Amino acid sequence: MTAAVLILLNGAVVASVPPARLLFGHVMVPVTAGATRWTDRTAVDGNTITIERGGRRCVLHVGIDALDCDGHERPAGVAPFGRAGVAFVPLAEVVRALGGRAAYDARTRTLALDFPPSGALATAAPFDPSAPAVTPSPTVAPGPTAIPPGPVTLGSPLPRRTAIPAVPSRGAPP
Repeated sequence: MTAAVLILLNGAVVASVPPARLLFGHVMVPVTAGATRWTDRTAVDGNTITIERGGRRCVLHVGIDALDCDGHERPAGVAPFGRAGVAFVPLAEVVRALGGRAAYDARTRTLALDFPPSGALATAAPFDPSAPAVTPSPTVAPGPTAIPPGPVTLGSPLPRRTAIPAVPSRGAPP
């Protein structure tokens, strides 16, 4: 196989052992280590590889150049294969099928993956003046403390610790 390819997921490096490789013009990533950072669930059952993220499900088969994502079949570009008990899949095609973006930089041998945040985003409900409101309860703060009459003496002043330098004046006789 060729030299390793660096994979970035939303700007962070994704390490995989064995490393991702460029093969037949496609970045192939091992499913065991490489897929766990960018998927919600990954399963390998014999020659069938199932990858899920954000409610989407893609199924690939070792040796078959096709990708079935949510019942829609599309070409994978290159067939997934197995080597030393590890399944390798074409990463960019799977990422795009799962709703992400993939961009390969040949100069730096880097594949940058970007996914929108997973999970539903919700905003707060707008203000409804007719909605029931919580009645505010009064907050009780302690009243002012009594000030004692007369001066307050806290003790004698401490003596000065540094000496005051005495400089003779200029015109005075010695």
